[in-house]
Amino acid sequence: MASHDVKPLDSSKQIEAAQGDFSHSDNVEVDNGTLTKDLNRLPQNFTAKEERTCLRKIDLWLMPIIVVTYGLQYVDKVILNGASQFGIIQDLDLYTVAGLDEQTHKPILNLHRFSLVTLIFYWGYLAGAVPAAFLAQKLPLGKYLAGTVVIWGAVTMLTAVVSSYPGLMVQRFFLGFCEAGAGPGFSLMIPLFWRREEQPLRYSVWYMSQGLGGFLGPMMVYGIGHIKGDLSPWKYQYLILGAMTVGWGIIMIFALPNNPESAWFLKEHERKVADARIRLELVTEETKSIKPHQIVEALKDPKTWLTVVSTYCIHFINGACSGFGSIIVKSFGYSPFKSVLLTGCAGIYLLVVLAITGWAANYLRNIRAIIWCICELFVIAGAALTWKVQWAPDHSAALAGFFLLFTFPPSYTMLLSLVGSNTGGYTKKVFVMGLVWMAYCISNGTAPLFIKTTEVKEHYPSLFQGALTTAALSVVCSLAMRIYLVRENKKRDQNLDAAIRDGAIAHDLTDWENPHFRYTL
Repeated sequence: MASHDVKPLDSSKQIEAAQGDFSHSDNVEVDNGTLTKDLNRLPQNFTAKEERTCLRKIDLWLMPIIVVTYGLQYVDKVILNGASQFGIIQDLDLYTVAGLDEQTHKPILNLHRFSLVTLIFYWGYLAGAVPAAFLAQKLPLGKYLAGTVVIWGAVTMLTAVVSSYPGLMVQRFFLGFCEAGAGPGFSLMIPLFWRREEQPLRYSVWYMSQGLGGFLGPMMVYGIGHIKGDLSPWKYQYLILGAMTVGWGIIMIFALPNNPESAWFLKEHERKVADARIRLELVTEETKSIKPHQIVEALKDPKTWLTVVSTYCIHFINGACSGFGSIIVKSFGYSPFKSVLLTGCAGIYLLVVLAITGWAANYLRNIRAIIWCICELFVIAGAALTWKVQWAPDHSAALAGFFLLFTFPPSYTMLLSLVGSNTGGYTKKVFVMGLVWMAYCISNGTAPLFIKTTEVKEHYPSLFQGALTTAALSVVCSLAMRIYLVRENKKRDQNLDAAIRDGAIAHDLTDWENPHFRYTL
């Protein structure tokens, strides 16, 4: 992954500029002595070549850890999707009989219980989101993330001992609670290691793990499902894949650093370079103290609520893609096993889309909100196509529409990168990320209720009407976000000299407190 060349930085001039700026600020009080001490820890200068070397090492060590971790989390979530074709619905009574089909005289199954089992995971995730955000700020970030991986892997394995529908509801709730730390934690880690213009590509690479998990997960579930033994096939799926997660979490305890200063794979000078790169970004710095005034500011910030509403809208379709993907594809007329495999193939499409959008956002400036908007338009097209085309005898058009639904994750990566880049102040960033992941949980925790298997003959109208509405609202939010950010930047440019802005260093100021802050688009 390449970075933009930068000029060598002279920290002495920047210290002087920063002290002068903060000593005259009306919005914040800063101890110049503390600021000087903090800034003196930075290297006196570093070259573009040194920065590229540092960035290359960070990419090579941290991105694989993030991708594998989130890929395993996605696999753990979609095991239920595959297990639905391997007996878990029948074994745990996750259905009721709604009547008999007049033509085939076969029972019509109502999978409302399966919907509840799918969504209860996200209510557990919601319950764990606030404690997770708090612990992510208070505890060493790397060790905290590793611990959550070990715990959720163990809870995944415990699914094999569940013997009833109520028991699975409880297990799924606690699985969501335990997994709640990963998303907010990595959302905080990326701004600690990568500059703002570098973040969209890294967020996209992070979410490529969904494509990998979406492809490899069903393949592994399919293969494990053919194990012949004393246990039901779906139990082997949870035991084996959960054990893989536990093993990976143990590796993370030793491999994942807490911040640039503890990055063991960097030399001492490179750690200082990594730290300086972020401190000179005018965004934020890591702190363990919680600042209430930054929380109040976040609640007043229009960006916060545009972000929260958008997160809900973007993820509305996820219930159809992850929890009910193979069930919907089977409705097109495919066999149970083939529906699992085709759901996995949608992960390949997602990989390609994430690669394209991540590359574009990294090398073309100020197009993140535009990419977000375009991806949501693809979701609208996919929902309309799947809903309105004929499913038989030719299934290809419906399947193409289903694949287009998987364009929603790139929208979310652009949204996350905008939050990471445009939210100054560590407490404010933690709080906003907490709200984002709460909205994520609420969306995923309500959307499965719109998937009614009794509506299969009408092509799931409740699902696709909701998908069209939320995707359209997300398009509106993306345009509103861009207009708002452009206006704010113009206001700041009119009131501040650019030469002074280039020499300033933020000392955990929020984006509102720091007049030198410029929003990315």
